[in-house]
Amino acid sequence: MNLPDLRTAKGCKLVWRNAPLAADDPASAWQGLLQARDLSESDPFFSPRLSDLPDPFLMIDMDRAAGRVCDAVMNGEAIHVFGDFDADGVNGTAILVEALRAAGAKVSFSIPHRADEGHGIGVESVRAAVLAGCKLGLSVDTGTTCFDACNEANKLGFDLIVSDHHLPEAELPAAFALLNPARVDCGFAGRQLCGTGVAFFLLMAVWKLLGEKGSRPDFDLRQLLDRVAVATVADVMDLVGVNRVLVYHGLHRLNTQPSIGMQALLKVAKVKKAVSVETIGFYLAPRINAAGRLQHGEAAMRMLSTPDADEAAGLAEELDVTNKQRRQVEAEVFKQCEAKLAGSNVLAVFDDAWHAGVVGLAAGRLARKHGKPAAVGFVTPDGSVRVSLRGRPGFHIGDLLNACGEHLEGFGGHAGAGGGTIKAGQWDAFASSFARVIDEQAEHVSDHLSLAVDGELDLACLHIGLAERLSRFEPIGKGNPACLWLIRDIHIAERRNLKGGVVRLKLTDGSRWVDGIVFGANGMSDAIEAGLTVSVIGQLQKDDYRGGSAIQLLVRDVIVAE
Repeated sequence: MNLPDLRTAKGCKLVWRNAPLAADDPASAWQGLLQARDLSESDPFFSPRLSDLPDPFLMIDMDRAAGRVCDAVMNGEAIHVFGDFDADGVNGTAILVEALRAAGAKVSFSIPHRADEGHGIGVESVRAAVLAGCKLGLSVDTGTTCFDACNEANKLGFDLIVSDHHLPEAELPAAFALLNPARVDCGFAGRQLCGTGVAFFLLMAVWKLLGEKGSRPDFDLRQLLDRVAVATVADVMDLVGVNRVLVYHGLHRLNTQPSIGMQALLKVAKVKKAVSVETIGFYLAPRINAAGRLQHGEAAMRMLSTPDADEAAGLAEELDVTNKQRRQVEAEVFKQCEAKLAGSNVLAVFDDAWHAGVVGLAAGRLARKHGKPAAVGFVTPDGSVRVSLRGRPGFHIGDLLNACGEHLEGFGGHAGAGGGTIKAGQWDAFASSFARVIDEQAEHVSDHLSLAVDGELDLACLHIGLAERLSRFEPIGKGNPACLWLIRDIHIAERRNLKGGVVRLKLTDGSRWVDGIVFGANGMSDAIEAGLTVSVIGQLQKDDYRGGSAIQLLVRDVIVAE
């Protein structure tokens, strides 16, 4: 069973996700899919349970960390939470602050300013917490490489517990306890948790200890799962294993009993249908991130943790306005990047007027448009150039940064993104090295991006019963991709362009019909004109707007018949 040996409209090459599969009726399609993914109808995968979450005390250092927090709560010690300014960091800060305050603890928090302070726990922040009378500090989504902060804490007699998920260096900081599944000696939850996920397991352990001491708070930790889910999706974690359980139940919470802050955010984002992973990615996470990008992440954190509905509504409106500003600033920086790069083959550029919060987004747009890594920088208050890098599949930004390391004072990254600070006077040398490494990596990048399909279907397979069964794979996302189907030789009988770049299609094989929908037709608009015959690669789903037994095909790509 061969797939078309042709590029799709978006330049992709089709590959089988698993074993080749073809079906001409819905039941065969479903059974074939289960077999291909090594699942059964009754597999626990389809019914994630909170009781399946691992024991939090299996995480290295959890005994020490949870015990210290428990003592602080019971003894009335002041606790300070060191957060971060992105969606993971502020959600994690919010759940720690809300839960520990519910337990009766005195809790303060701080979130660094992206441009002025950058990531990490600052030494001055540790000193400020100690001066405020705090004896215990908890980080969330940061701290694994904050050696100076941990050393300062030890010098001042301040117990600093790091909870994080970022890759550690060979040496670990001298923290009171270091909770990080990425530690070589840990591996908890398959090293898949985001920072908020690690913080949630810390709370689970603390609640268990408080319960054993007869002091369990009258606070259900399940109330926090909406924010755990948002953080997990926003940080693009694999939605498998423990994360699948957390996001599955977090989405249920978002759809039934969202926190006061999330209610306000959903309202201002005008979300009217069921909340999904896509809702988080397109509507919630950008508004939460906007605060830390353009202003200060504290506004997002306060919205996510406040018990006051009026305050939450005001803060959500503020985030919505900031997100609109972020889009405008990002678009202007991208436009200026394009102008500065005119005639250049190297996508490396900076400007002292560009905002720190959007250079990474601009780099991502450049990388997507030009098909290769991009580096966009801004100038810090001390005159340094700090760059954000983004790539495309096939390139590895972390390796690229390592290869350019001689020109950087500090850097970090993974396959798709990263950043660092250029050494004084070495921008041109960095740009030259950046271009050379891209050329080296390009030799190993496939000419065609691949698009994995689960099977080839006849149009008769597109039935509400199959769509309902496919919805059991939710939550869909990184690590648990949507089921994509190839349907050959479909005629586009009608095309309607709607607002926001949405395109509606009427598709037929001559005897049967199905509705198609395209979001963001960039790259394939000319290939979905009415009158064309195409092979469609798409996702079968229920059409919630029309209700009943209505279905639609979410078109991801097409191949135009020759």
